[in-house]
Amino acid sequence: MNKIGVLYSGISFQHQTLNNPTYRGRFVPIDIYDLPKIDLSLYDAIVVPRSVDQVALNDYKRVIREFLDLPGIVVALGDYRGEWLPGCKPGGFTPEDDNPLVKASDHPILNGLESPELHWHRGTNGLCSHGHLIGPDAAKALIKNSKGDTILYVDRTTTKGVILAGTQFDIFCHCFSQDQGALRAMENLLAWIDEEVALQRSQRNRRKIAVVYSGLHFHHDLFTRPEYDDMELVYIRRLARTDLSRYRVLIIPRETNQEILYAQREQIITYLESGGTVLSFGEVILPWVPGLVWHKALPEVRYPEDAAERYDRGYVQTENLVIEEPENPLFEGITIEDMRWHYHGVFVPTAGQRTLLSDGKDNAVILLDESSFAGTLLATTLDPEEHAGFGAVTITERFLERCMAWVREVAAKPIPLNDREDET
Repeated sequence: MNKIGVLYSGISFQHQTLNNPTYRGRFVPIDIYDLPKIDLSLYDAIVVPRSVDQVALNDYKRVIREFLDLPGIVVALGDYRGEWLPGCKPGGFTPEDDNPLVKASDHPILNGLESPELHWHRGTNGLCSHGHLIGPDAAKALIKNSKGDTILYVDRTTTKGVILAGTQFDIFCHCFSQDQGALRAMENLLAWIDEEVALQRSQRNRRKIAVVYSGLHFHHDLFTRPEYDDMELVYIRRLARTDLSRYRVLIIPRETNQEILYAQREQIITYLESGGTVLSFGEVILPWVPGLVWHKALPEVRYPEDAAERYDRGYVQTENLVIEEPENPLFEGITIEDMRWHYHGVFVPTAGQRTLLSDGKDNAVILLDESSFAGTLLATTLDPEEHAGFGAVTITERFLERCMAWVREVAAKPIPLNDREDET
């Protein structure tokens, strides 16, 4: 069964509808103030009824955006203030919002409903008005007021997910008051979510690669590019509440918060022991993976003699790198020249660990560990993802492309991390 969360603010009609025997078991109440504390990836859709704390929703707008980009479905029906819903703006109040409404488009949610049945409030000059909305240009308007202002719309373009947003179409409130149009609309809504979830799940199942995101612009700017659409950002403050077993590969960029990684080391170790793959870039100043020994050792960097004349962003070279396992698939299609810019310290290999790229002094710049865990740890102090995220680069691009190809090859292997049914 689909898992549909309903944000709950302790309001009477929310409570009554959630506890109506007709809907009991079909919704999971989520206390609005617990929203940042839970793993929303376990939910298929989130419903935001009228009278949910709008200040809290604005505080949690990043959480809502991340859920939509899983992708997920957000249904927001009722009052709207602030900018917590991507692409949506409040449109204000007019008497027409509270007068008979117009069915603007055919849609499964409106099956069996004609324009007169959408007029639930029957107020006069704003007696019970929740206003109208201004949706993004590409959104499809489903209900309008007589002036043409949007009352309900569907947005499939602003995020990777689907947004259904409305004001006067406040189903939860009017199911509480047993309005027949609202009761019919609720059943339509649940049926529509069932259909949408199948599409959303196919997208989620495709995204088996997670990127830990520490709120840094180059993390975001790189891994939200279209070519990385098969990867999912996991905000590091939500790492503790994220089920890592959903992913085949966990990428940890350089400048990821080491304190939080250390605090969540047991979670990462469990992930590795269950067969997961971790790709780590940059320094490892705290032992968040046992046996990964990092030392601060900076390379000698030289610039080409003609660097000033032919400025080439990021083009520097280090003298002392050696490919120790040239037959390793990680180096397919690249050469030592594609890795000679600079690195951030070295690893001292321990028993069972292999050095793929060394500093020429028995230290590892790229280290592979396939023996300490059931899974795989690939750690490098090179940082191609950082330079790519900063902007135009040259020398770091080919190694980054090869790393991402390696990641996708691992993620495409048919053996799942575990035997959970939702991994199939």
